Amino acid sequence: MALREIEGGSERKFVIEVPLRFQGLIGLVAMTAVPAFLLFLLIPARLVPPVLCLLSFVIACVVAMYALLTKADHHAQGSMIWNIAYVFTLTWIVAGLMSNHKHVLDWFDSLSMVP
Repeated sequence: MALREIEGGSERKFVIEVPLRFQGLIGLVAMTAVPAFLLFLLIPARLVPPVLCLLSFVIACVVAMYALLTKADHHAQGSMIWNIAYVFTLTWIVAGLMSNHKHVLDWFDSLSMVP
């Protein structure tokens, strides 16, 4: 925020310099929704939360490592890389809380019985 003089007067007013952008937020939500949707198409629905939990953990780690290795700062382009890591970390935590790992164990049990 910055102080800016109003034209024609000496009054000062607080003005937000950077316009709010929702396109970035929509892109981040879409980035996490696409893997979840693809998982629903490829595997049984009861396995989607645990697999999404593992997948988002791996993606968050890879993106964070990339941001660290490239020394991405929290300004401009580097901010977007860190935001991607943050979104996938949040997805990892939420999917982990929502998932029932018993379904994964039952699935591995059923695989072991297949001849």
